[in-house]
Amino acid sequence: MKRRVIKQGHNTLTITLPSKWVQRYGIQPGSEIDVSEQEKSLLVSTDGGSNVSRTTIDISNLNKSIAIWRFISSAYRAGYDEIMITGIEPGHKKLYTPFTYNTLNYMKSESDIEVMSPIETISACVNRLVGVDIIEQKGNYCLVKDLSETSYKEFDIALRRIFLLLKTESENIANGLDGNKEDLKAIHIIDTNLDRFEDFCLRVLNKKGYEIYRKTPTIYSSILILEMVGDEFKKIARHILDMEEKHSKAIKTLFKVQNDQLDRIYKLFYKFNKNLAQEIYEEDEKGTKLIKELFNELKTDEAKELVHHFKKVGIYILSLTELRIDLEL
Repeated sequence: MKRRVIKQGHNTLTITLPSKWVQRYGIQPGSEIDVSEQEKSLLVSTDGGSNVSRTTIDISNLNKSIAIWRFISSAYRAGYDEIMITGIEPGHKKLYTPFTYNTLNYMKSESDIEVMSPIETISACVNRLVGVDIIEQKGNYCLVKDLSETSYKEFDIALRRIFLLLKTESENIANGLDGNKEDLKAIHIIDTNLDRFEDFCLRVLNKKGYEIYRKTPTIYSSILILEMVGDEFKKIARHILDMEEKHSKAIKTLFKVQNDQLDRIYKLFYKFNKNLAQEIYEEDEKGTKLIKELFNELKTDEAKELVHHFKKVGIYILSLTELRIDLEL
């Protein structure tokens, strides 16, 4: 819709608010509204009225815990304030396991035995989501509601935590290559926290957008790729734990290359520098050459798979570099 700008006094310009919007949210003379600048646009919003976003998920036909989990996580990321979950069946568990957050594998079973009931799956998922909780549970439904207020400051803190947790995972892998397997086992726990912050950041972007609004798709893509880096670290840790042979000096050298690249992209993200961006591209060429040389020397499929995941980390870091350049322009 278009609005004509009206001049009042010497330096004041005003526009009228749409009457339907005013009535819906009970705007009165003297009411306060939020006005934020987003490039060429102005976003006008209010805390008044019924502006709660809602969605309903029917899980009656979802017979796998992992599928229920994904649907709830997607609704959370999308930014809904209330998520109504219907079709919850009692479940017929034959196997009970200790409750653990280490990995989603505890929801899976090699047989047809149901490890977790639907409501346990919902509770486990909601417990891992920042700022929401189950506020009502009756019969075959439950209601998940946002109990917090999000801000750009919280977003910035969560985003930095993602980088720091990735650096911790990387350090644990380095220790694992030197023989400390306990550090490798801890990566699942670290990655759980990393996923929580990633989901929270994506939720904020879907609800509010990025501070520089037109950059929202770029920062959204960056967070998704950071999540994929974490997934690769988790796979690397699992391969190292499963491998019986001693890790060669070449594999340790290759990982150091990728670890150094992670340090560079972290620095670049928070303090852009053209020379540092150029250095990332140059070091990637060295890493790619080392991967080709090493791959031909490896004798086991397990070792080749490990190097493949190293390669994917390098590819993701290049993608993050491109996106960081996009943010700068």
